[in-house]
Amino acid sequence: MDAAMALIIRHPFLGAIRGTAIAERLYRAYSLPYASIPRRFARSELLADLPNPTGSTVYDASKVGPSSIQLAGAAQSDAENNQLPTDDVEEQEGSEDCLRLTLTCPDDVRPSSRLPVVVFVHGGAYFLGSGERRWLDATKFCMQALENNKPIVFVSINYRLGLLGFLHSPEAADLLPANNALHDQIRAFEWIRENIAGFGGDPSNITALGQSAGGESISLHNLSGQTEALYKRSITLSGTLVTMPAKTPEQYQSTFLECAKKMDIAVKDRSSKEIAEDILTADLDKIRAANFVGAPCTSSEILPYGKPTMQLMRSQAPTQVKWLESHIVSSCTYDGSISYIMTHNSPSRKDHAAGFIRLARELLQNPDELLDIYSIRDDDGDDEALRKICLFESDIGFVSATVSQAMGMKKTRTKTYLQLVDLGNPFEGLLPKEEYTTHTWDIAALLGAYEDRLSEQYLKIIQEWRRRVVDYVAGGTAICDDFRSTENGFLVDKERARTVAMDELPGAERRARLWRLADAEKGETGLDFLWEGVCRRWLDQGE
Repeated sequence: MDAAMALIIRHPFLGAIRGTAIAERLYRAYSLPYASIPRRFARSELLADLPNPTGSTVYDASKVGPSSIQLAGAAQSDAENNQLPTDDVEEQEGSEDCLRLTLTCPDDVRPSSRLPVVVFVHGGAYFLGSGERRWLDATKFCMQALENNKPIVFVSINYRLGLLGFLHSPEAADLLPANNALHDQIRAFEWIRENIAGFGGDPSNITALGQSAGGESISLHNLSGQTEALYKRSITLSGTLVTMPAKTPEQYQSTFLECAKKMDIAVKDRSSKEIAEDILTADLDKIRAANFVGAPCTSSEILPYGKPTMQLMRSQAPTQVKWLESHIVSSCTYDGSISYIMTHNSPSRKDHAAGFIRLARELLQNPDELLDIYSIRDDDGDDEALRKICLFESDIGFVSATVSQAMGMKKTRTKTYLQLVDLGNPFEGLLPKEEYTTHTWDIAALLGAYEDRLSEQYLKIIQEWRRRVVDYVAGGTAICDDFRSTENGFLVDKERARTVAMDELPGAERRARLWRLADAEKGETGLDFLWEGVCRRWLDQGE
């Protein structure tokens, strides 16, 4: 850090960068470009230098730049759908020039500092979100690391979302390649590996942290067969291979044609390449209005499987990358809150109990067992039934998937830690405060964005949890016993943060019944059947 200009860091390769002080001893550089996009839908290309259109000797990174294109008001609705405070949420400009990263580090770093690095990949169902969302502010996380004498460099990345990040046509793959968003993430890790030392970071000591779709992204990279190390360790919160449904190339071809029609682009008697060329030049408002929910494409470079499943996670983990030293896999006890809130707010969805009971009886050999596990009755009111169904979603689509991921890791050399967060969301909303550990509350709590609004009890628990995580990212210190040998997990609840046996985790008895039902219904594919064939099918009825 230049002592004469306290907010300017002089990077040995990138030059002088103006950032801002965000707290005592902490410096932040916002929205540094890490890659360029030669044309719409093209693969991103790594940047060797920072752009300098004005000819200034100092690159200005003191203000938040753009996120990927998304609907107007996306940040507000994002907070509402995750039952997080909305009073101080600010909307962010959207742009196709969105391949940026925001970096937080101690203000006295030098290239010789060699500090541990955390790289955060945000969630948002692959169609909304940003690393600069209010609840993802990592200032408290970085401050506690400093106070614990384990300073870190924290990097949040943005990548293309929606149509721009995922639209694909196998018949026009030169114009619309698969999984651009995931390749953007790889470019970000490559940029960090090349440049992080200039910000005091250690390129050989990087931990990838992802939540929801960001957690799924990291899970995909971990199982992609990528030969060159992107990071050393990873932490996935509420995100596995099955969190967001994937599409085959054939399904994407159909999706591509459907999107073209919605954008008023002619498809009849035209080649996919001709249609793709029109999409490349379509008005940006049509791209935004599509509100396209991204989905990874299978049988591709990053996802070299026909279909991602829990069975795959349990059986194919040995094909994971060889460079991953350790992994924390985690979920919340009520990740289904995201579906609860969105379904509750949908005027077209009603009679939840009757619809779910009818579907269960149509699909299952023993529907009464599933209904009994979650006490779903035909006289349940809509709110009560919806809460129960979304608990089923939490168990099958999140916790069961996380456990499947941990089980698969048993066949590898990668140290694996199973984590469950059962610390209720402390904010008012549709779900009673502190009763449900909702989706996204885990990452907001861990990073510390709302510490000034929490009780002393919550602060004490979260800060102990954060201390364990900081120790982990700093040097790989185990947060609990290795799941491969003990089947113990790490629990964060209203009591404290601690190691417990898996059968002592909240909801363990209920999930044991669920897993027995899955086995009785479909054997090895039972969990996937309950998730995709029953739960997700019910959730998708309103689409």
